[in-house]
Amino acid sequence: MEDLNMDATEYRPDNRLLRLREVTERTGLSRATIYRHINKGTFPKPRKLSSGTIRWYSGIIENWINTAGTLGN
Repeated sequence: MEDLNMDATEYRPDNRLLRLREVTERTGLSRATIYRHINKGTFPKPRKLSSGTIRWYSGIIENWINTAGTLGN
């Protein structure tokens, strides 16, 4: 299986950090569904920036949308 947590640190102008709200909007998945799939290993893990602050790289989320699609609720 493809690594869902690939290194996305290379600079790309379109590779910005997304909040959970933005991830739910882009994927169409609820917050609970995203965390359920993270725990199953079927959704990319967020990056912890500080205590209580997590973000996802937009490039990783776009790649997930293009390859995995929505997994259903």
